[in-house]
Amino acid sequence: MNGPSVVVVVEDETEMREMLLEFLRASGHVAHGAASGREGVDLVLRLRPHLVILDIAMPDLDGLAVCRLLKADLRTRRVPVMILTSNATTDNRIRAVEYAADHFMAKPVSDLEEFSRWVRALLARGGPAAGGARVVDGVLTLSDEELVAAVGLGKPVALPAKLYAVLALLAADPGAVVTRERLISEVWNNAVRDREVDVAVSRLRSALGPAGNAVASVHGRGYRLDLDVLRRL
Repeated sequence: MNGPSVVVVVEDETEMREMLLEFLRASGHVAHGAASGREGVDLVLRLRPHLVILDIAMPDLDGLAVCRLLKADLRTRRVPVMILTSNATTDNRIRAVEYAADHFMAKPVSDLEEFSRWVRALLARGGPAAGGARVVDGVLTLSDEELVAAVGLGKPVALPAKLYAVLALLAADPGAVVTRERLISEVWNNAVRDREVDVAVSRLRSALGPAGNAVASVHGRGYRLDLDVLRRL
């Protein structure tokens, strides 16, 4: 990791939040705080941190719900999440595992050295950059590594390699027409004809569900990606 790591602490108790932020900053990290779950989600999506530390009990959106949202989003699914809570019940521990939290610690944090060791261990796993995800105009997320796509916070859709390549080519210049000839050349290395391209695009639309309507036909020319359709979903 180049430069200092970025950590987001989502904690509604001001004293605890400030204590953690001060400790993290003193340890050389760039630390930002959020006082509610929804504020935390917005902050994580904006900053793309290397680690998120979540309290569970918060008034608007609890930490486990935040964890589930982050792990379902291609942009943040690889960001390690530490659950840090005074409500360390067996049920909450099980839910944290179900929602793919990376570590669970009970409050109060009496052993800062142990906390620091876990922070270092989780940071070593890497942040969002490790996932290779890229966001198109804030609405479509593509992961070249995993061949999956997601609209907004929707469920990621795994695509066959050729269908993903078609979508990625369209997303490289949203709104611009990509001709069948270009698709044949760049996706299939000139090994198919127009009809096979049309069938593949039809399969891509089906795989994407309602978002498939964003793959628009341009009569006699090819296809384009209409991001306005995705924004309305």
